Amino acid sequence: MSSTGESTDNQALSKKALKKQQKEAEKAAKKAEYKKENAQETEVKDVVDQSKGMYGVLPLNQSQERLSRRLHRVNELVPDLATQAVWVRGRLHTCRSKGKQCFFVVRQQKWTVQGVAIQNENISKQMIKFISGY
Repeated sequence: MSSTGESTDNQALSKKALKKQQKEAEKAAKKAEYKKENAQETEVKDVVDQSKGMYGVLPLNQSQERLSRRLHRVNELVPDLATQAVWVRGRLHTCRSKGKQCFFVVRQQKWTVQGVAIQNENISKQMIKFISGY
């Protein structure tokens, strides 16, 4: 009896082992497919950044040079300026990224203004990720 019991155990174990190997093979195939997709995405990310130089960690402006830009105070912003590019100095209050766009709120004393950056021909996906990282 022990010899027949062992053979059925070996057969049962081999079936389980076979199923386990199949599952592992499926996992490995899915993992390889995932890596292949990620490799394609990284190739897309290596595309030229059209907004390079428009964002990043800038050096401190220690008044060593005069910059020709006009800073607007947040409480002085009016709807007429909505179609223009304006410079605002403040601190980042909140930031939320969703897909190809990023919403951020800049605070200056007790006033706040909301801005949005949307990926397009002038704003790259890398810029959106940089903004949302802060």
